Amino acid sequence: MVSHETKDCPRCRQAFECRSGDILRCQCESVKLVQRHRDFISGRYDDCLCAVCLDELRSECDINQFNQRLSDLVLRGR
Repeated sequence: MVSHETKDCPRCRQAFECRSGDILRCQCESVKLVQRHRDFISGRYDDCLCAVCLDELRSECDINQFNQRLSDLVLRGR
């Protein structure tokens, strides 16, 4: 039996349909995440998030990584 449930996103509190029983049709599948994104998100949240928040957190992770690399380059240049 396919499991679908309505959840509230722990980040934005908006309701969304979680399809953990049919993951390929779940809304979260629309957001492509690599392992560093997953690590970043799982370090902050313990449950499913809506696709909008996943996309925003992916961007936040990428920005943090860029800023860290930039900072490292600046420090090496001193």
